[in-house]
Amino acid sequence: MITVYKKDVLPDNAEIIRVNDVFFNKFTSVLIDDRARDIIQKIDNSEMISKYYIASRFDGSRINVDMLSTGCKCALNIMYNPDRIFDIRECGENALEVIYSFDAGQVYCDYPMIAFDMTGAKAFDTDDVHIFSDYDELREWWMS
Repeated sequence: MITVYKKDVLPDNAEIIRVNDVFFNKFTSVLIDDRARDIIQKIDNSEMISKYYIASRFDGSRINVDMLSTGCKCALNIMYNPDRIFDIRECGENALEVIYSFDAGQVYCDYPMIAFDMTGAKAFDTDDVHIFSDYDELREWWMS
């Protein structure tokens, strides 16, 4: 279950990764394996050719993984680095759907960024942990 943090409710000494593109290109891209194949297909509608290359969804040409969308890079960052907290503000609905399906990982945003069909999320408050099972519950917590 993904763990959600909102503004002013973060663990002590938490570092938020706000620039997903740079973090992916510098750290996560070297970790990519076959687990990334399905995520790349779902979010960017592209085929993973090898560790560092995908087929462009537009013309099938071979391009470097650094050309993935920011949302896809964010999802891969979360999957390969579950101990880090990633800002999801640049993610589209397709990336959010994948992110909220993860069994582990940590996300942050100043405002509600929730997949409409999310099935579960863990959220931290200043003095409690909340488990949410649908969009409306999580949105209400995030807005309070």
